[in-house]
Amino acid sequence: MGKNSAINSLSKIIGNVVMHKLLLRHTNKPESNDFLKSEIKEYSSNAFEKFQEFNWNSNDLNNIKIKILGRIRQLSKYYPDISYKEEEATSIAEEIINELSE
Repeated sequence: MGKNSAINSLSKIIGNVVMHKLLLRHTNKPESNDFLKSEIKEYSSNAFEKFQEFNWNSNDLNNIKIKILGRIRQLSKYYPDISYKEEEATSIAEEIINELSE
């Protein structure tokens, strides 16, 4: 898999992590918490594995972040009852990227 393809794939995976974290914070269905936590764990594990495949420069990481935010906008259409600020999604995405970069 080429680096651009890996960026797209990684962005989708991290986007899923971010969306599930937003859902966990803002859901009004507490019975969903266990499921959301397990999904976050699974997607995070996949993101870690995918992240290790390449060396990422700052342009790559910025491109990943931009694509993550696009993914969040796309996924948020499926959750009209969840309200969040884009800054919150950006903060979570940056946090995950920083954790993966360590």
